[in-house]
Amino acid sequence: MARQQMKRRRKRYQPGSAYAGHVRPTGIFALFGNVRLFYFVGMAIMLGSLGIGGLYGSSLFGGGGGHGGGGHQNARGFNLPDEESGQAPDAKEDALDRNVRQYGAPPLLTIDPAGQYVATLMTEEGDIKIELFAGRAPQTVNNFVFLARDGFYDGLPFHVVFSGFSAQAGDPTGTGAGGPGYELSQEAPGPFQRGFVGMANASQFFIALTGDEQFAGYTPFGRVTAGIEVAERLRQGDLIESVDIREAAVAGGEAGAPSDAS
Repeated sequence: MARQQMKRRRKRYQPGSAYAGHVRPTGIFALFGNVRLFYFVGMAIMLGSLGIGGLYGSSLFGGGGGHGGGGHQNARGFNLPDEESGQAPDAKEDALDRNVRQYGAPPLLTIDPAGQYVATLMTEEGDIKIELFAGRAPQTVNNFVFLARDGFYDGLPFHVVFSGFSAQAGDPTGTGAGGPGYELSQEAPGPFQRGFVGMANASQFFIALTGDEQFAGYTPFGRVTAGIEVAERLRQGDLIESVDIREAAVAGGEAGAPSDAS
C-alpha cells in the first residue's frame, strides 16, 4: 500500500504531467513571467526618453526662440522710461534673414579728420540727415562711414525705440546683442543734446531724442541737421533702407564741431 502511494506521488509530480503544466508563480514573481507587460513597459520608457531628449535638444539649441525686435531691452543699460508709444511688435523678418557682414577688426582710418561728412539715413518714415563730427571723433566717424559705405546698415531695423528718449539701430541680429564682429572703444564721451547721434558699440548707434545725462558716457559723433521729426516718428522695427555718405569742403571753422540741434 505504501509502495503504491509513493509511486502515485512520483507520477503526480512528474514533469510534463497535467498538474505540473498548471503551476503558476504568484505575487510579485508573477510579473517576471508576463512578457506582454514587459513589452508595453519597455515601449513606454523608450518613447518617454525620446520625448524628453527632443525637448532638451530644442531648448539647448535655441528651439522656440523667435526673432524679436529687441522687446524692452537696451544693450547699453540705460534707465529707460516706463511708458513706450508707437512701437511695432517685432523687427522686420526680411532684415534678419539676410546675410550679415562680419569683419575681423575695426577699419583702418581712411577719412580726413579735417573733412566734413554728412550721412543721410533713408528710413521707412523718411530721411534723416546727420552731420558727422570727424574732427571730434575721427575713429568713430571712420567706423560709421566704413560700415555705411559697405552696405552694413542697409535693411537693418531700429531694434529699440523709446518715444522721447532714443532710437537705436545697427544690430544685424535685431536683438540688441549683435555687431560687426569686433569691438570699438568709446573715443570721446561727452554731453548730449537733442538730435545728437551716439555710438552704443561697434556698429550700433542711437539718436538721442532728449539731452538726458545718461548719454554722457557715450561718444557723440554726429547731430541731426534735418529730419529730427522723422526720428521722433520712428517705431521699433522700422528699417534703414540705406545710408548715403557725402563729403563736402569745409566752409570754415573746425570741421565736425558739435552745435545745437534744436
